[in-house]
Amino acid sequence: MLAGGFDPALTERAKMEIDMGVAPLPPEELRERVSGARDPKSFDLSGAATVDEWTRALAAIGKKWGDFQTIVDFGCGCGRAIRHLRSKMDPAAQTLIGLDPDAEAIDWVVRNLDAIGYVLSDLPPASMPDNSADLIVSHSVFTHLPEDVQHAWLGELRRLLKPGGVLITTVHGDHAFRSYYNDVIRAGQPETAQVLMNAMNAEGFLYIKGRTAAEAALPEYYGAAFHKIKYVHETWSRYFNLLAWFPRFALNLQDTLVLQKSTT
Repeated sequence: MLAGGFDPALTERAKMEIDMGVAPLPPEELRERVSGARDPKSFDLSGAATVDEWTRALAAIGKKWGDFQTIVDFGCGCGRAIRHLRSKMDPAAQTLIGLDPDAEAIDWVVRNLDAIGYVLSDLPPASMPDNSADLIVSHSVFTHLPEDVQHAWLGELRRLLKPGGVLITTVHGDHAFRSYYNDVIRAGQPETAQVLMNAMNAEGFLYIKGRTAAEAALPEYYGAAFHKIKYVHETWSRYFNLLAWFPRFALNLQDTLVLQKSTT
């Protein structure tokens, strides 16, 4: 298994890739729902950075975008990453599909981003055939799911991938949990912070229910989830083989995982 950390050069490369004229920007409310900020430049930069991270994660396993015919962005939202990802695709030879539970976001991308297929799905199953995707990419979806929904989607993504297909996704690992833990302490709740720490250490997984005002349109189960890599090893192995793990790799906060559907 490969492991690595955040590359400071990522931000500079992402800046170089940004072209505000490539595609229209979604409205402020949708930008905030997806990225937590309404600022168009930070929204655009984060999307370019995410695609750069996915590109580098693929390179770590000896792959590039052109190696995959059908690519799915799971949790595409209003197109934060797809706006940049579609420039990597050959529309004559590849298919790019966005999958998300947010009907308003899907409606916006259908009307504003052409040559991309979209699927609306709150919970599995998604309206896609078995073994129909070669690559699934995802940023900050499993960071919000309770354990039962997490397992439902892991099983569903495995169903969608062809044998040997690849999944790149992110989790809130030790760095993100420590940041949250410190925030709880700074809020004057040290006892609560210790309860959370004990639960995380005991289970390797922690889910805290709750949505921000900007996230009110998202599913009711939406919250904050944290994973230890040991938990991922032991629990996700029923669905995928873990090929690579990059701590604090995704936007300098989340851990990036590269997984593969087993051929058996």
